Amino acid sequence: MQLLGFVVAVLAASSLAASNDIDDIQRKLDSDLQWGTYRPNLYFGTRPRLPSSLLSGLIWFGLDNQRNWQNTRHSCELGDNLLEYGYSRHNGRDFGEQLMVDQDQGVEIKSEFIKVPGERGGSWAVRFSGRTLEENVQGVSLAYYFGLEGNGTMALDVSKRMAKITGETPDLGPFRIRIVPAKHNQSPPLHPALQKTKGIPEAVKIAGIAMDVPKKNVWRARDLFQEKLIKHAQQQANAILKNTDGKGPLTGSVLFQLENEGEDSSNSNLFFVQMMVHGEFAFDVIYECEDTSAAIKSGDIGALASNRRKEFDIQFDAVFGLREKGFDEEEVEIAQKALSSLIGGIGYFYGSSLVSDEPKPEYGDIDETSEPRLSNPYSLFAGTPSRPFFPRGFLWDEGFQLLLLSRWDADLSMDVLRSWYHTMDKNGWMAREQILGEEARSKVPKEFQIQYPNFANPPTLLFAVQALVDRLEAVSTAGMVDQLAQVYSTQGRHNSATEQTLTREYMQDLLQYSSRQLEFFMRTQAGEPLPGSLEHGYRWRGRTMDHTLTSGIDDYPRARPPSTRELHVDLFSWVTYMLSVDTELAAFARNGLEPNQTREQQLELHLQLLDELHWNSERNMYCDVTVQPRDGYDELEDEGESEESVFVCHKGYVSLFPMLLGLVPPESPKMGHILDMIEDPDELWSEFGIRSLSTQDEFYGKGEDYWRGPIWININYLVLSSLHKHYMSDGPHQEQANRIYSKLRQNLVRNILDQFRQTRFFWEQYNPHDGHGQGTHPFTGWTSLVVLIMAEKY
Repeated sequence: MQLLGFVVAVLAASSLAASNDIDDIQRKLDSDLQWGTYRPNLYFGTRPRLPSSLLSGLIWFGLDNQRNWQNTRHSCELGDNLLEYGYSRHNGRDFGEQLMVDQDQGVEIKSEFIKVPGERGGSWAVRFSGRTLEENVQGVSLAYYFGLEGNGTMALDVSKRMAKITGETPDLGPFRIRIVPAKHNQSPPLHPALQKTKGIPEAVKIAGIAMDVPKKNVWRARDLFQEKLIKHAQQQANAILKNTDGKGPLTGSVLFQLENEGEDSSNSNLFFVQMMVHGEFAFDVIYECEDTSAAIKSGDIGALASNRRKEFDIQFDAVFGLREKGFDEEEVEIAQKALSSLIGGIGYFYGSSLVSDEPKPEYGDIDETSEPRLSNPYSLFAGTPSRPFFPRGFLWDEGFQLLLLSRWDADLSMDVLRSWYHTMDKNGWMAREQILGEEARSKVPKEFQIQYPNFANPPTLLFAVQALVDRLEAVSTAGMVDQLAQVYSTQGRHNSATEQTLTREYMQDLLQYSSRQLEFFMRTQAGEPLPGSLEHGYRWRGRTMDHTLTSGIDDYPRARPPSTRELHVDLFSWVTYMLSVDTELAAFARNGLEPNQTREQQLELHLQLLDELHWNSERNMYCDVTVQPRDGYDELEDEGESEESVFVCHKGYVSLFPMLLGLVPPESPKMGHILDMIEDPDELWSEFGIRSLSTQDEFYGKGEDYWRGPIWININYLVLSSLHKHYMSDGPHQEQANRIYSKLRQNLVRNILDQFRQTRFFWEQYNPHDGHGQGTHPFTGWTSLVVLIMAEKY
């Protein structure tokens, strides 16, 4: 603690000057991060971190089948069945590249995104290159669009060589856009039977159309484009059939080649630029701000991308050191894809959330809550677990995602953390699922859209807070201030002023959020005292017979039927962990002042009650608890309580939570029982990872089978992290802890990499019997933790 006090003293001494600079630093960070691939629900799309601003995106479909237009590619969809997509490199700042292989539409597309710093977020460009697949005869229609959701103006000008868009918005200022097809692009071949037919439009390299649409509908660009396509195709079909005496043929390249429309485009807010290609192709999209120092030429994109690619590889090796761990080139590349796809899943979201002003009624009660309302619009900068299936922010997932992101880019991760905490209301509540705006709601069934103010969610954001404190404590006294600039930015990648974001003022801000959230949990998730006891534990709200969605581990078996008298060991563990982090953060932020004795006393009491309430000495495991009528109780003859508490025991992830969060002392005999449970192949152990539920449990593999057996990487990571931090070098169970750690790490890494080699995707969960990936894919939220597991960075 002497070292910690010295670190705080150094920070405090510079905090006065730092406070004058923090706003400037944040403005610079906002400028650096203003533009990005922040529409992760699309195969490729960009937007600035500004509400109601300029959106862009890629659209394509194959021309061989006249019905392909109905499956136009735009947003990531499981049903599209792409063989591969996801970022192979993405640094979160100014570079990202990915490969999209679409066998059904007959095309392979590579995107290379680069940025150049400048005023108002600077300039950016993306180069698309690719080829139509061998079985594709007629080629593919490519389109790129820009749309204004807010105030501003745009105008479109299309020539034979390129399309130009000029515009201006209050936030972006004046801007220029060029969409430039490569000279070597070849138009689709014209069917021989149509080569002498009258009325067939001449093939063009590029065409543009302008639309004036309601601002709220700009995100529906794909639907609007399809409406234009089918209307044009019907007109073309009628003309061809008329000029060929009904013989045709009706080919996609002729039907769907749009003609320039909207020459007077000054009143339009949505522009599409189409290119029909066959064989190898490329085109550049270049957005330039008014800052001439940030100008981008087409000839510069390749060199910039090449340099950024090399920088990414160097930084990746320096941060994670996987080659030093013995991983080969292919394995390192897979790990790079895991990190990059996590970063490529970061998005900026803005809109209103559907919230209830009243708590959700308990299980079995009549739901008489009033109609939900739309909140005031707000923004969130967050990661997404899965681009096709969960393309929005999830509170439960984000903390795990930040564990990896913070190793790569501290400022970026802290910006995500700040954004989440800014959604917290005065009561300490944050919506567990951030469904902001109509575009986000379009992907979520109605019954899951409403957010309730009595619903909590695991406070995993504290993982990022804990990591910040741990790494500050680990700083050497030598070169103190210089090293503080690199506490997160281990490669010195950022400006030396980065340390200013780590001042005591910032830590106090984190403490306020942490404490407010803790009070919310202790107030709203408190359970009732058990019979014969004055002490209470905690109970997740939102229970149904088969689900506790608020816990994060949805269908894990609990008490049946649900009861308001039950207590949940995982929730008790989370609250105890919150007390631990809050106490440590308070000691740091209070700068050597008297500790918060109330918090320390609460922590000590919770550690005691964890065992008293939830440890089952007969089963040698931690369990939930519920209350039931005493057998044979006669209220006229018997004394004492009419009810009794009983354990609800299901060996699996829930029973591991006290150990996962480091709440069980290394010397405790309970650790031996926990480790035996983990290592037993008849219980939780498999050759592919730790199962979510014991094979001996009556609910194993039953029902929805979501958290009733499948292997989840986030919990397996916590097992490894806890063993590594707490139990491998201390206590009487070191040998067993080391054995489990080594074998589990090996099994997880081997299977995740093998499944990626076979499928080209990371998966939501893995089958406990044969290890195959299952659930949604690509899932590059917490499954990307495999990178930290490989690097042994916990």
